[in-house]
Amino acid sequence: MSPRAVSAEQQSDENGLQRSDDSVLFEDVLERCCGTGRWQVLLVSYMSVMWLIFPSFTLSMIFVGATPKHKCVDGFDVNATFADLPEEAPRCHPLGDNSSSCTRWAFDKSVYESTVVTEWNLVCARKPLLSMLQSWMMIGAIVGSVVGGQLSDRFGRRPVFLPSMLFVIACSFSAALVSDYISFAVVRCLTGFAMASMIASQYVLVTELGGCKHRAALTTVTYLPYAFGIMLVAAASYGIRTRWLLQLAFAVPCVLFLPNFWLMPESPRWLLVQRRLEEACEVLRQGAHWNRRKMPPDDQVLKMMEDARRGLLAREAALKGDGERPALERALDLVRTPRMRTYTLASAYISFAISGSYYGISFDMTQLSSSPHLAGALSGLVEVPAYLIYPMLNHFGRCRCYVFFLFSTTVAMFLLFVKNDATLWLVLGLVGKLSISSAFSMRNSYLSEYMPTQQRGLALGVSQMAVRVGGAVSPFVVDLVSDVHELAPSAVFGAVVLVASLAALLLPETAGRPLPETVADVETTGRPIATAAAGGPGRGPAPAAGSEKPPPGRPKHNDTETGAQAAEAIAATQRLQGSTNSALSLNDE
Repeated sequence: MSPRAVSAEQQSDENGLQRSDDSVLFEDVLERCCGTGRWQVLLVSYMSVMWLIFPSFTLSMIFVGATPKHKCVDGFDVNATFADLPEEAPRCHPLGDNSSSCTRWAFDKSVYESTVVTEWNLVCARKPLLSMLQSWMMIGAIVGSVVGGQLSDRFGRRPVFLPSMLFVIACSFSAALVSDYISFAVVRCLTGFAMASMIASQYVLVTELGGCKHRAALTTVTYLPYAFGIMLVAAASYGIRTRWLLQLAFAVPCVLFLPNFWLMPESPRWLLVQRRLEEACEVLRQGAHWNRRKMPPDDQVLKMMEDARRGLLAREAALKGDGERPALERALDLVRTPRMRTYTLASAYISFAISGSYYGISFDMTQLSSSPHLAGALSGLVEVPAYLIYPMLNHFGRCRCYVFFLFSTTVAMFLLFVKNDATLWLVLGLVGKLSISSAFSMRNSYLSEYMPTQQRGLALGVSQMAVRVGGAVSPFVVDLVSDVHELAPSAVFGAVVLVASLAALLLPETAGRPLPETVADVETTGRPIATAAAGGPGRGPAPAAGSEKPPPGRPKHNDTETGAQAAEAIAATQRLQGSTNSALSLNDE
């Protein structure tokens, strides 16, 4: 049989689905038009400024909510200060009356002039109200994660990001102006909602702007400013000891968000899915200009986009659905099929575990340290390497690195029980912070690589919801479980992350593979690393990079399917087709 005849037959592409050799993926369109270069680097660099500012919301309670030394002043002069009270004065009961609860407190102002604790007396029986201030932000973010992810899939990344951005700016200034607990809690909740909506749309956009080869670098480095943001929060808190002034200082940099109105593009991948091909072409033309690439004529680009979209529709038709399905139906796609269900549940738990441990370690380190500002700065500094791990992800693979980082966190937490030594605790705390930060930094990029385009924003939203649940629970673990034993929170976080490291073994390897476009792509490709290591069925060893010549215009990928895999993928596709009654038609006019 001639090569010409062979190429005319249906074969399996990198997604494991039937295709002709002349079929096109979005990666092909991106590579032919603008590639990955200066345009993506500049855009991602600017859009990552949000991660420089976000620590002033998510971790500011380390200092804004710090609890100074305090004593009960019931029975003493109304103007009595902390220094005026006797050494034996209790914290939660009047002196000499352990049966009564304290109603007034005097706080040590040697470290903090004022915090939310000193303003609203959030100590003793009112201590859970302090934990709730961190939780209120996460509760708002839970809703924002789901709503933002859903809206970004339906209306686009940019229309969701920009209004959320303005809302964050308004809330940041409001937090400095409110003077009562309830108003402050409401502002925290609304801030969490808007911030999570920004994350859900921005991170998906970053993922969809780059090609396979550079995707890990773009999506991992975008987190890098967060580490410097933590150090800036610690530095600002060291210089400003009054709560409302500190929050005003945190709010002013938020105006750096405003140029997004002129600089932030819509995702060309999303525009292609929505059949807004001319708009997608215009976005890619901007990329080609900045990357100094000669873009093919518009008619060729539009034809490639039509081919890419046609292939997407054909693959999606192998599953089922309708382009105008309600939101509930689209959400059910996350758990309707076996692999999607496994990936969704594993991702949600891992996100919960990572977030709870991350925030728990961050809060616990500063509380156990005699110099909380130094501990805060070091916890930010140690995160810098965590956002430069993308060479490891490309060399060792996403899944193996994920498991390693999670298990390393568990080991560091359990080693705290070896010796009661403050220096050892600090070092192990920093090791744990580095490991969990590394897992945190790759979590979104990894998830975006094994979730399909049409459900990617929603999946990221669900994952962010799990992150916020973990962040909402962690303050209670630190504040309440520590009453049992000072290292009890570390034991809890270590056990939770240990289970997460086992759950990560269920996720697929994605290094060097194109993003899945549809649920059908996910169901017919990829499998857990544990199965791969065991040499399970349906997948032989990947050929060496470059061993197969890609079709013209198609970038090389490191993983290809063998003939046996193609047969299995075709059979799986046919089984999916047999379970459906209609094919998908996206946004037909």
